Amino acid sequence: FAQTVSFHSATLALAAMLAVEKQPLKESSSILQAMGLSGDLSHLNRDDPFHVKYRGSTVWTEVRGGLVAFLAMSYTMPVNVGVLGKAIPGMSTQLHVAIALSAAIGCFLMGGLSGWPFMLAPGMGTNAFFAFTVVLGRGLPWQSALAAVFVASCIFFLLSVTGLRTVMIRCFPHGVRDAIGAGMGLFLTFIAFQDSEGMGLTVSNKAVLVGLNSLSFDSYDAAKIWMSLLVLCVTAAFYAMKMPGAPMFGILLGTLICWIEGWLRGEEGTAFGYPFGINGVHTDPEFHMYLPKGILSEPRLDGLAGAFLQGLKSATNEHAPEFWSAVLTFCYTDLLDAAGTFFAVAKFAGLADATGELPMGRQNMAYMADALAAICGSMLGVSTVVTYVESGAAVSDGAKTGLSSLVTGACFLASVFLAPLVSAIPPLATGPILLLVGSLMFGEVKNVDWQDYEESMPAFLTIVTMAFTFNIGYGIIFGMVMWIVVQLLLMPYRFFKGIDPLLRIRGPLSDEQDAELSV
Repeated sequence: FAQTVSFHSATLALAAMLAVEKQPLKESSSILQAMGLSGDLSHLNRDDPFHVKYRGSTVWTEVRGGLVAFLAMSYTMPVNVGVLGKAIPGMSTQLHVAIALSAAIGCFLMGGLSGWPFMLAPGMGTNAFFAFTVVLGRGLPWQSALAAVFVASCIFFLLSVTGLRTVMIRCFPHGVRDAIGAGMGLFLTFIAFQDSEGMGLTVSNKAVLVGLNSLSFDSYDAAKIWMSLLVLCVTAAFYAMKMPGAPMFGILLGTLICWIEGWLRGEEGTAFGYPFGINGVHTDPEFHMYLPKGILSEPRLDGLAGAFLQGLKSATNEHAPEFWSAVLTFCYTDLLDAAGTFFAVAKFAGLADATGELPMGRQNMAYMADALAAICGSMLGVSTVVTYVESGAAVSDGAKTGLSSLVTGACFLASVFLAPLVSAIPPLATGPILLLVGSLMFGEVKNVDWQDYEESMPAFLTIVTMAFTFNIGYGIIFGMVMWIVVQLLLMPYRFFKGIDPLLRIRGPLSDEQDAELSV
């Protein structure tokens, strides 16, 4: 049985109206769905929960995919604690708990409402903007910055309920939309190459901005890089053998080697000391090893959860300009990043229809879950909770339903108490997985018609801008702006040739194939 939920924008309520259909898995195309005002909860049924059988998956595949996604995203927790700790000092324990809880809630909401294998957590890009630009740069109190996140999240929710968010996303040009998956693959690869969250293959270079890190055994950091390359090659071989759980086994391999080496050789003798660039000097204040310092920790949220309430006054006091500027930035960043991730991961998982569109009912519910997760995150004390492109790690291991999201959420919930264990998963184990997932997602580039320059050139700009600016939203903006400008410049030419000047502009709005119409 299919359930259709109608959202009334006048009251902004979530009143559900159930309709019975004979074909529970068939996506209808009603006016309400086209406007973004209805959702699909048909995956919540007794016969085939989450449509696991219908999607050609199994419960174990979904569980394994959820575990893989969690392991691939685990590096974000210590990184985000470090970043947010710059703006919210003295609350590392509370930040870890808030990050883990908000990620768990986001995954539960996404898996339960949309039925899609999307994983959520506080975004690293938005965390950096929150800490270094809004709080430390503009001088906005961190409580006020959290209030800005809360207001922006409420705006996300209103856009989702009223359907405006879905309508806006449907206006993406086809070329840009087809390029998002490949752009995110390149984006993931760039993360994997870096030394903070990945393999450390690249370093900054004053002459050419980025260069290859030293692979000589005279360099202390070379051992970490070579170990990452070993994990990369072994996991790639697992993929080639079509081994179920290939990314999970790759992460476990790198993690166990790092832990065993650290236990045997200690701080003074380890070859896997972090961070990169300090030559393993264990007396350096930044030196650390990825070793579990225990198993359980006591969760705390005092002083952080609910702090946004103190910052709401900044909406009208002397901090108002900085406050509303932050709200605007958080709004458009989440809008574009979420849309890009949804399209890329859903198409990668084979969830898009024949025209490349996402099922409207599920798409609406996914946006709703994303907005609610962001609201919960701001109330707990973290910046915007977003859908992670690392969701592709679960998809690459066979996950196709929201059951995998629930598993990832359960892992994040457990990490509230298992912080010492989770934070000890090293980048040399997760970085190679991100690179391989990036290569799989880059395969989406085949959907771009490279002979159609009106679509392929904006698509290429979308792909490279995502990686070179380290921002998914910027890539979408640059690609769309270029596409619009090209269309405007072509209008006189088309009119002279007797072709409809609005030929391509009608395409994204009507969602039909391009057809040359005479004036």
